[in-house]
Amino acid sequence: MAENDLFIKNALLYDGTGEAPYYGAVAVKNGRIRHIYSREKTDNRGNSLWEGDPDRIQVSFAELDAEAASSREVIDADGLSLSPGFIDSHTHSDQAVFSNPDRTHVLRMGVTTEIGGNCGHSSSPFPRAVSDAERAGLARASGQAEMFPSFREEKEAVSRLPLGTNQKYFTGHNTLRTFAMGLADRAPQPSEMEVMKELLRGAMAEGSLGLTTGLSYEPGIYSETEELAALAKEVKPFGGIYASHSRSESAGLYDAVRECIDIARIADLPVIVSHFKVVGKEFWPRCEQALAMFDKARSDGLNVTMDCYPYCAVSTTTTSAIPPQFLTGGKEALAQKMHDPDIVRAIYKEIYEVDDPSWDNSMLHVGLENFLIVGADRTPEYVGMTYAEAGKALGLSPFDAMIKIMRENGAAVRDVRYAMCEENVEAILSHPLCAVGSDGIYVPGRDKLCHPRALGTFPRYLGRYIREKGILSREEGIRRITGMPSDRFGLKNKGYIQTGKDADLVLFDYDSIRDGGDFLHPFVPNTGIYKVFVEGQKELEENESTGIFCARYLD
Repeated sequence: MAENDLFIKNALLYDGTGEAPYYGAVAVKNGRIRHIYSREKTDNRGNSLWEGDPDRIQVSFAELDAEAASSREVIDADGLSLSPGFIDSHTHSDQAVFSNPDRTHVLRMGVTTEIGGNCGHSSSPFPRAVSDAERAGLARASGQAEMFPSFREEKEAVSRLPLGTNQKYFTGHNTLRTFAMGLADRAPQPSEMEVMKELLRGAMAEGSLGLTTGLSYEPGIYSETEELAALAKEVKPFGGIYASHSRSESAGLYDAVRECIDIARIADLPVIVSHFKVVGKEFWPRCEQALAMFDKARSDGLNVTMDCYPYCAVSTTTTSAIPPQFLTGGKEALAQKMHDPDIVRAIYKEIYEVDDPSWDNSMLHVGLENFLIVGADRTPEYVGMTYAEAGKALGLSPFDAMIKIMRENGAAVRDVRYAMCEENVEAILSHPLCAVGSDGIYVPGRDKLCHPRALGTFPRYLGRYIREKGILSREEGIRRITGMPSDRFGLKNKGYIQTGKDADLVLFDYDSIRDGGDFLHPFVPNTGIYKVFVEGQKELEENESTGIFCARYLD
């Protein structure tokens, strides 16, 4: 009987701690890391660098060969980099996993674990029938709303799938609010608040990571800080986290960050500001001060962090750029309202004349010439155009083209907005409190176009920002997508190359790893990732699925 199921030798090991890499080998047995071997190295005084470290066994080449001979499968890395499987800190996998459980496009980024239930939208708990309007809202950009009465039932359903990546989920505030009070534009009644609290406590008891909010989406956009803080307090006894797609990333940026900090203080729990960014050229100079607010919160003893994706464009639904008072009733109701010229004029006035800073007015501050249509299922001929380009083709203004396309698609249109600057993306990604999350949504078989972050985030981060731009050391760059999120989300056996940990591993070439796609061609393959393992099983090789899917929902 073989001593090891898998033996990877001659690899440059990045262990997820942020410590310098070292050449060595990893032995795997029953899905766990059994031994870690390092070539013996000495300092200039002849002392062993690894003396006393129980995780690393010093061996000669001959001893490595003997260990390899007792292994079922041996892989000679030939100097390639080996790291823990990448952890995507911010995804919407919970809304896509049932139509795409293999997650091959995610494995192609080196990702082995996805954190879902973000931006206030989760697939549970929802213990009643879902109306069409509610379902359309809860589906968001994924186009899917597979809803479950309880968090436990969702976990069980996910666990029955042939999963390519490990899954772990939050509970969404928009889901709780929709169940308790529909899409109402008002504060909850005490009885409705208690319903939300009870559902949230139940989800936490069944293993939810915590509470997320989507405060630029209906119905979360109608909530006040008092409601959010009261719910955040409910996850505190369970060791939970509050993660927020905050209220503003442009004109109201400071107030939005301040609200997240206030909730960290009031509820006394960890807070993550999701996909932190600064949207709109006139607001780009605010990034430095906003990051200083994170630093001040940490110096005050508050656990406030962030995640970010390595692109200068946002992607969401066009409804998020419509003034919130017009969103009640759901997407189809909005599409019907857009047949009324008086309502269209009122929408125009609110965007271009009133410009209320309490919500993100991207049509004004980013411009419809920078909105690329990536999803319009009923009018696919406009996909790949900006609203300005569509307007030119239709003989309409960009605004009128947007109204027409929204109306014809039941207001279910997805877009990419070229809204951020490179300097801010670098500053955020290099900030010591920042992890990396793709925020990616791609539905194979449906999407003819999508934001390339869904397929290229991690190769782009490591290739463009770590290797080429050098915003962080290579080892720290790996820590931000392995050990850091493992610690942040309490993933006990993930994120590190250490004895006894799960053998989720990525073999890649740090000198050539890079994303392949762009905004008009997002499906071009990434380069530099050779093999991806989940619990010691090879799931991806040379960008192709092996047909093995052994990931799981992480309890």
